[in-house]
Parts: sequence; C-alpha cells; structure tokens
Amino acid sequence: MKVKTDEALENFLGAPGEAWFTGARIKSVRDQPLTPGGRTRLTLFERADASGRAHPRMQLSTPPATDPDPREPLLDPSVELTDRASFTAWVEGALRTHARYLAGDDLARGHAAAQAGSARFLVNSVRGQRVAALFRDARARLSALVEHRGWDEAERVACERALAVLEDESYAGDLEYDDSDTGTYHSYGKDHPFVHYLERILDGLPREGSKPFVSLAPAQQLAVRSQREQARRHLDHLMRHKYAYEGVRETDIERSVGGFLIDRRTRNMVSETPESAAGLVPAYELLRVKPGADRPDAGAYLYRAGDQLRRCEDHRLAEGLSAEQLRRIPVPDERLTFRRAPNDEALRANVRLDWDRNGYVQPGKIGWVGWAGHCDIKAIMESLGLTLLDAPEVHEYRADTGSVTRFTRAHLIEMLASVMELGSVYQYADGGGTLERGVHHFGGFRNDSRPDRIQFRGHARGKHFRWPLSGRQDIFVVKAIETAEGERLNMDTVFFRNLPDLEAIDFAPNPRFLKTVEGDYNLIDVTGHLLHAVAKVDEIDAGGYPVQRSEAVTIDLRADAEQTRYFLGTHIKDAAKREIYRLYLDRAAGSIVAELFRWTVGDGAEGFTATPVPGENVTIPLASPVSATLSREMKRDDPSAFRKLLELATRTGQSICTDTDMEAEVWNGVVTHIQLRKRGANEDAGVEHWEVHVKARFGEASLKYLVRRDARGEPFAWCPAIGEETRGMTIDFLWQDFPDVASKGIEDGEWVVNKTMLERGLVELRDAPHEEGGFYVTDDHIKNVFELIFSGLAGYRHTIVHNNKRYGFKDEASWREAKRRLRALRDALQFEGPGADDPWPASTAPEPEPEPADEAADQPADQPADQPDADPTNEAEADAPTGVQEPETGASEPPEGASPS
Repeated sequence: MKVKTDEALENFLGAPGEAWFTGARIKSVRDQPLTPGGRTRLTLFERADASGRAHPRMQLSTPPATDPDPREPLLDPSVELTDRASFTAWVEGALRTHARYLAGDDLARGHAAAQAGSARFLVNSVRGQRVAALFRDARARLSALVEHRGWDEAERVACERALAVLEDESYAGDLEYDDSDTGTYHSYGKDHPFVHYLERILDGLPREGSKPFVSLAPAQQLAVRSQREQARRHLDHLMRHKYAYEGVRETDIERSVGGFLIDRRTRNMVSETPESAAGLVPAYELLRVKPGADRPDAGAYLYRAGDQLRRCEDHRLAEGLSAEQLRRIPVPDERLTFRRAPNDEALRANVRLDWDRNGYVQPGKIGWVGWAGHCDIKAIMESLGLTLLDAPEVHEYRADTGSVTRFTRAHLIEMLASVMELGSVYQYADGGGTLERGVHHFGGFRNDSRPDRIQFRGHARGKHFRWPLSGRQDIFVVKAIETAEGERLNMDTVFFRNLPDLEAIDFAPNPRFLKTVEGDYNLIDVTGHLLHAVAKVDEIDAGGYPVQRSEAVTIDLRADAEQTRYFLGTHIKDAAKREIYRLYLDRAAGSIVAELFRWTVGDGAEGFTATPVPGENVTIPLASPVSATLSREMKRDDPSAFRKLLELATRTGQSICTDTDMEAEVWNGVVTHIQLRKRGANEDAGVEHWEVHVKARFGEASLKYLVRRDARGEPFAWCPAIGEETRGMTIDFLWQDFPDVASKGIEDGEWVVNKTMLERGLVELRDAPHEEGGFYVTDDHIKNVFELIFSGLAGYRHTIVHNNKRYGFKDEASWREAKRRLRALRDALQFEGPGADDPWPASTAPEPEPEPADEAADQPADQPADQPDADPTNEAEADAPTGVQEPETGASEPPEGASPS
C-alpha cells in the first residue's frame, strides 16, 4: 500500500506553511537555554558549529546568584594598621559589624530576587560571595602593607594564618538548602524505573505498513523505523537490568521482577530447556508449532508453564501437540529481556535466570543494591532543582495517526532521569579511546562492604597470597586482634594512619600503619598476632544451590602457636559443576592449601553431598617464617577527602549530595541542611576540632575530625575524631554531579559518541568516508526524547508531530484548531494497493473531550506532586498513547548524523 501523490497529499504535507498553522518548529528553538528550578541553567541541544543543526546534548550548571544589594568595601580603609594584632582586630570588627549582612539575613524567604524553588540558593550563594569579598579585600590590604609599609615576612605569615582561621570560622554555621522532591527514585520494589514513557513512545509510533506509516515521506519512514528500534533497545536494556517490581529472585524471576521473560528479537516468551533444569546454568529456547503442522495454530509460538504448553499470544493452552510438531529454537542469554507485567496472573512460577550474571542461579533474593534503582539520579535532579514542581505536561498530537499522548510530570521526570543514567563518558568515533565530559566531584570513601584481606608473604614479588580471593561483601571480617603479649588492640583505631587524642585536641602517627592501597584499604602488619574473624563459608544445599553460612575463624600467627593448620574459608571454583575449594593455612608446611570438593547426588542419597577431589588440590608455598599484613576498607580515616565538597557547599551555596548510611552499600540523597561547627583548638599544636552534621533526603549523619594547620594557616594533616567501628550515622561520602549527556559531538576537533548509548544500541555509528569527520551517528530516539523534555520545560505544552517533525504551541486553542484542520487534510488522503480500502486504525478515532488535569497541577508549589507508590501509566488518556521521533529528515533534507549539515 502507498499514498497517492496528488493534491490531497500536497495539501497535507504543506500544512505547516499555512497561516492557520502557528506552531513553532521545535528544531529551530531547541538549543535555547532553560532555567528549570530557578537556579540551574539547562541546555538540551548544541550546535557543533555556527551553521550546523543542533545535536542532543544535555548540559547543566549553577551560576552564582546575583547579589541584589552589593556593598563594598565592608572593611574600613581608613583604619591605621600597625601589626598583626591590629590587623586581626580590624577584620574581626568588620565581621561583627556586618554579621547580619554577611549571613544574608536581608534575603529572607519571599525576597523579590529569589526564584521559585531556589530561595535558599539565593541566600547561600550571596552569603558566600559577600564573605569571600571581605576576605579578598583583607588579603589585598595585607599585600599592600607588606609592599608599602615594610611589614616583615613573620608578620605577614602570622596575618595569613589569622585570616585563614577567621575565614573558615566565617563560613561555619547552619545552612539550609532548597528541598524539593521528585517523588520517586526509580524504583526499589516499586513500578518506578524510567520505562513508562518509553512504552508510551513505542505504543504510539505508526505501525509499519499502516496508513499512518505510508503517509510519511520515505525518509521519515526510515527515521520512524530507526526510532522504534532504538527506543526498543533502550527499554529492553532497562527491563533486563533495572526493573524489579518485588526485588530479584533468580529462581522465580518472572514473578519477582514483574515481567515475562522474552526474546528481544521475536518478542515471544522463552522457556528453559528441560536438559538444563538440573544444573545451575539455565539454557533457553523458543518453542513454535511448526508452520507446516496440520493444526489450526501452525506457526504459533508457545512457552512452558510448569508441565503445560501455552500460546504466547493469548496464554491459551496448546493441547494435543506431538513432539514432531514442536520446533525448539535456541536463544542465547544476551537476547533475553522482560516485558513489563507486574502482578499479571500469567506470570510463570519458578522460572530461573542468572540475573546478575555471576555464572549461576542462586536461591533467595539478590542483594537490593544490585537492582534497587537510582537514588543517585534522584539526588542529582533534586540538587539541581530539576523536580518540575510546576507540573509541566506535554500533550502531543500525531498528524499521521490522529492520536494524542499526554506526557505528565511523572513522564518528564522519567525522561530526565533516563538521560542522566546514560552517563557522560564518550568514545572517539574512530574507537581510539574515551573521555569524560561534565563536572564530577567526589569526596569520602564509598562503603562497598568489601572484606578484610590478609596477605601472606611469598618467596618473591608476585608470589604472595592474599585472602579472600574475591571481593564479595563481608566474606571475611576480622573482629579482634591480640598481640603476642595478649593485649587486645583497639579495633576502632588500629587501621588509622593517625591516632586521635580528643582530650588534648591533638593526634600522632599510628606506628602500626604501613600504607593505603586501592584508594581506601589501609594496611597494618599482623605478623606474630592472633586474629579472630568471621568468614562466610560456601556450601551446596540439598536442592543443589550454593548457599552461605557464617563461621568463626581463628588464625594464630604467634611464634608459640599450638595449632599448625587454620581454616581460612571457601572459594567457589565452578558453581555450575558445584565445585568449591576449602582453604587452610598450614604453618607446619609453610603453605596455603586449597582442597577441592565436588557436590553430587549419590546412589540412593537424598540431596547433594560433598566429595573430595584430591587430584585437583592446590598448594601455594609461603616465605618462612610466616608473616602477614592485614588490610581493611576505611570509611573515616582521611577527613580531608570531604574538604572540597564541604567548601563547595558552604562557600558557593551550591547543593551537594551524600550517602549518610555507612552501614548500607549506597543510600544517596540531596543534602538539605549542613551544620558546621568548630568545637575547640589547641593553639600550641596548631590543631582544631571540627564537627559537620548533615541532613539529607534519606537520613542524617555526622563527620567529626581534627585538623592541623601550618604556619600560614593552611590545613595539611587530618585525623578522625571518632573510631572507625563506632556506631552511628557517619557520612560515607559527599558528591556533586553536573551531567553532560549527548548522543554525539565534537571534542577538540574530533567526533565523539556517547559510550553507553552506543553499547546499548540507542544510537548507531557507521563509517561514512564522504561525511565531514568520516562518521555518521543515527540518534532518532534520543533526539526525540530531548525534544519532548525541551517542549515540556520551555512552555510548549501542546505539540504536533507532522511528517515526523515536531511543532510547539503555547496556546491550546491554536493547537486544537491546527489538529482539527490536520485531521481533515489527513482524512482526504487517497491510497492504492493492498489494504487501500481499509479504515484508518482504531487508535486514530476522534479525540474525546479533554481529560482531567493531572494531580500534580493541584499540589502546592513546595510539595512533591508524585508519591513514590504512584503509577504514571494509569492516567486517563484522550486517545491511544503515542510518541514521536523527529529525525530532521524531510523530503528535501538529508538525514541528521554526526556531521553538521
């Protein structure tokens, strides 16, 4: 079927040029800067050069707020300064006199200069600028005194130290930060990953071969096809790796994840092969009634549900099927994904999948951090004020299908989150390396719950033995250490590089500390010591699955140790074969011994039992006498790691994010309050005691530390003022992120492409020797998403997609009039060929009256519109959902790629 080339088609395609069509071409305005949230500058498209069209690129920044009442100077220039004492008194007097002004008290809530959602940013930013200006003037005066009044170096150094101390104290205090909530964090046991908007986009694209599809120009048909494929890959990846409705249970994957396990290529449900059912590594297949079978359902795809065969199309039983009539088609693991269907009655029980791809299926729930969602993206969006509290929506009409899609605030938040999740890492188009864009600050020690590690010295470099072999969480934890004399070491501080003396406000080097490796593993010498630890020991349960249990472990490295053989723990050699090593320290032989056991089902035995495999044991010789070091992942040892982020927050007013739970793997949230206090000082030692308390989206935590200053007042050494194992909520890390997410772009004259988008198939890269740069990137899907975000945030709340190009309206009446005229023009089109007389698809029925406003519109401005258990797919819709990609490829325009047009 094809559309007739006649006057009706000419009128339809030429509609945007008519006077009644008042929509703005989004392509022409989409690179304009936006300020959602009131403090963040956002651009969504960037021109690679002055003449080229704008490519998708999300860039964010938070410029300093403009001070509505700048006053300079705050330091009286007429005061005579003769020495350090008079200089310090001069600065302290100005700080007291202008205390309220410096604190920004004149910029209280409701100030005319404050932007909606960013009132606290105005105060914090201006406060930081005012304090900085005072100390900048003070340092300028000091330089003049040295240069023109002949102050000596000692006086200058003393004044510099006084300024450093006073400045740090001036930025201390209580700071509140803007607190607005996106209402979700994608997803943690809910139906909240950023998949719903993708389903809407896919559902609404014109179906290939339909009247809406063939009414498009040929180039636009190719673009729609490309967009569908790319959006489908985007959704498939998220469903396979990010979606989990009730957590993840690998032995009951469909019901826990909340989706049907399907083949990406055919979109049909897959089944585990009967041959793999007894093992720990499932294999999969598509089942199909042979097309030539003498059955009404010949060619239909089936799936196994227990001992039944059912049709993929409608879940009906397929009865009376012989083995000869069934075709089995192998499906590799990389082609698997899920079709979202939480709580669907047809979800199969006990379907297995190695979800985390660790080599085998395991019983029980996968640790939540492996799937829980994206609290980090929630934190970024809230720190930047991208919470869309004004409840923007986009009502989009497709002129080809005649349908309207309503993208609500919830969908736009999903779009922003899904874009940020794609990251800011790029690879050069020629494959010659990677680079990172954007601004990324991190401070602290991410708690990965990595195990303690004991290293035994071998006979030569590279021959040492470190236990445990894997980094699995908490698999080996030392609980106590005793010296040869029987003294129990303080586990709170034994791994620190410096040891605190809080009473004296001082600290000194830890004589046991050797060095820090891998960023945050501190190493100490434990030769000649007795270690008491807890190990997680691997076994195979009666059902044949790997399980763990905790076991107390003692390792005696003292010279007079009575025992000669010490159990260290276990290591899985091959889960599929159910083979596990048990490792021992054999002090008598001076070696590590790994004994292999294989679990099998014996004759007449119930369940699996372990059998030694002595021929595959491994012995690793050690140096004599046995010596060892012990290392631990540190979480508090170096408070200086937090300095940059704390200064950024307290001195610029920008929001930051934190993980406030050192016990959990990750629990990110935007910081809403910082209390910074100086608790005391030891002037003789040059040491100060500071405390930071933060409140954040998901909790609150503290950081207590000692800092030593040099002669000029610059901090140069730090020590925790609390033990490593002391309970309580301690700041794990602080961070800030300004993502820079593009599909493609030019960096230093070379084309780059987003690495994650390319790996997931969201964009496609091909060699194009005749294009500028020699490469071509197809990014129809991503461009569409960026344009939808732009439309919603730029005030184009009503849009029309005509011949796959997007137009925006700020006036709903004009949009409705354009819809009415376009529908009439479309209905006048004539078709020829098979199907030409078929009616337009049912989804293009006339639009009913407008649906009720979204609940978000009725929310107060300072209250999140969506609660975490809201389902953004349940809103009433005017017509069948639809979305669109605008590939910029009209009949007279070349497709958009990596080269500027």
